[in-house]
Amino acid sequence: MTNHVAACGQMKVATLEQEPHGTHSESVLSYIRSGSLDMLHGETFTATQGMFVLVPGGMPHTLLSGSDLHVHWMSFCPDCLGLTPESSLLQPFQQVRLGALPALALSGERVEFVQTLYQEFEAALQHALPLDVMKSFVFLLLHEVSLAQQPVSWRAGMHPKVVAALSYIESQGLKPVSLQDVASAVFVSAPYLATLFKRETGYSVGQWLIKKRLGEACNRLLHTHTPIAALVEELGWSDTTHFIRQFKAAYGVTPALWRRQHSQAAKSR
Repeated sequence: MTNHVAACGQMKVATLEQEPHGTHSESVLSYIRSGSLDMLHGETFTATQGMFVLVPGGMPHTLLSGSDLHVHWMSFCPDCLGLTPESSLLQPFQQVRLGALPALALSGERVEFVQTLYQEFEAALQHALPLDVMKSFVFLLLHEVSLAQQPVSWRAGMHPKVVAALSYIESQGLKPVSLQDVASAVFVSAPYLATLFKRETGYSVGQWLIKKRLGEACNRLLHTHTPIAALVEELGWSDTTHFIRQFKAAYGVTPALWRRQHSQAAKSR
């Protein structure tokens, strides 16, 4: 599987210097195995040994500093894995989007299991991995987050209009939706939403809509035998050529080749 569906790895750094302010469309779940990490995520906070750090897709963040760090991380595309915003497994990420502190303390008796999960997932991804097995690893790690200590403090979350816009895109984004449609749904002007959305997420509304649809396209390519021409109509693209061009720009191959590659990978196991 290519890493836009899910990826897993680890990082060991003696001294971490500040990294550029960034954002990404995938959600990321990190576990601090040792050391400490200072991070700007709405506000500055410190994550220490034994903590999960949650970064929902589209939320800007900055790694400020760290020392003696050993971090396990996992990124995943919720749409590609069939996860909806209403899923219980994504509720901790939704809380962070609304303003919960993005660091959760893992109880001591779960540490060995969580570290093993990350290590086994990373090792498994070195080979062709069936989607169902990949989902099992992701879901188990997300379940561990739900068992972790609940956040004890809240900060200023995303602007309520951006949260509302993201929710609208999640529910309506597979239809022919425009910036004006989203703005009208959250009762603001299109120029105001465009500026606010870009500032809060790092993406334009149009870019986020494309990422939403591409994620769902991957989900359907993996799970169904629906012809690509039919997928194009279902997912709101104006024509097949436009869809193929955007898919190839995002993933490096055409949808047809992507489907064959992943189908073959699943059969090889």
